[in-house]
Amino acid sequence: MPRLLGPSSLALVLLVSSLAPAAADALLPHRAGYKLVLDATKSSRRLDGATGRIDYEMRGDACEGYTVNMRQTSTLDTGEGAPVRADMASTSWEDGGGASYRFKTRDQLDGDTKSDVDAQVTRGDNGTLVVKIAKPDPRTVELKGRILMPTEHVVRVLAAAAAGESLFEAKVYDGSSDGTKVYNTLAVIGRPSTDESKLLPAAKPVLGGHSFYPVSVSYYDVEKDASAPEYVMSFSLYDNGVIGELKIDYGDFALRGALETIEPLKASATSCDKK
Repeated sequence: MPRLLGPSSLALVLLVSSLAPAAADALLPHRAGYKLVLDATKSSRRLDGATGRIDYEMRGDACEGYTVNMRQTSTLDTGEGAPVRADMASTSWEDGGGASYRFKTRDQLDGDTKSDVDAQVTRGDNGTLVVKIAKPDPRTVELKGRILMPTEHVVRVLAAAAAGESLFEAKVYDGSSDGTKVYNTLAVIGRPSTDESKLLPAAKPVLGGHSFYPVSVSYYDVEKDASAPEYVMSFSLYDNGVIGELKIDYGDFALRGALETIEPLKASATSCDKK
C-alpha cells in the first residue's frame, strides 16, 4: 500500500498559506478542507477507487514561526477484499528563517500504526541539518549539503514565481517514515492567471480577484538512481498563499484534491516586519 502523502511534502504545498513574496498581499492564516478523489482521467493500476479528505490549519508569521496542524484520511479500494482506511495526522512548527523545524506525525492503516515520527531539526553553522529523532529510533543524524526546510523551499519557489522564472531545483528535507528523508525536487512554474471558473462559491470571498500560479513539483528519492520521480504534486498557488486545488500523481494512480471549505483566521497580534 503506498504512502499517500508524506507530512512534510504535503506541508510543502499547504505551507504556502504561511508565505508569500514581498509584493504579495497580506498573509492569510486559515483553516481549509480538501476533498480527495481518485483521478478518473488517469489509468490506475493500483486502485479501483479512492475517497478522502485533508483538513489543514496554519497559524503564525515570519517572526513567531509557522504552526501547522494537518490530517489526511483516505479510503482506498484495491479491488482485493475490503477497502483500506489510511489516516495521517501531523503537527509541525518552523521558524521564519528556515533555521529550525520540529514535527510529529503518525501514519495508520486500518487502525494499525505504520510509522510514528517525532523529530527536531536545526541548521548548523556550516549549513548541515542536525536531526534529533525521538521516534521511531532515538538518535541524532547529520544531513550534509544544501538542504532546504519545507517552508524555506516554498519561499524560494514563490520568489522564483514572482521573478518570472519557470524552474527551480532544490534538495528538500521531508523526514517521513524515519525522520531522515530528503528529496531532490524540481518545481515547474506556470504563468499567473485570474480565472475564477473552478472556485466554489465559499472560496470566492477569499480567493476572488487574486491571481495564482500553476505549480508542479516532482520529488526524486536522493537514495535512488531513478529517472522517474517518486511522485508529482501539482497545485494552484494564489498570491495570498492559499492553495485552490491540487493533484498528487504516483505514477500508478493519481489523486485530486478540491478546496471545499476555507476559513480565514486571526492574524498575529504582534507586529512583524521580517522578510
